[in-house]
Amino acid sequence: MANIKSAVKRAKTSEKSRQRNMQTKGEVKTLRKNLLVAVAEPAA
Repeated sequence: MANIKSAVKRAKTSEKSRQRNMQTKGEVKTLRKNLLVAVAEPAA
């Protein structure tokens, strides 16, 4: 853990950012997968 106040704040900010990025990446992967499945299916 960081000792300097600004480093502690930066670590907290980075963790929040990382969580947000992971969530967004997951959503993008899901949407991409759904799109590829929809395109691969023949139009009825």
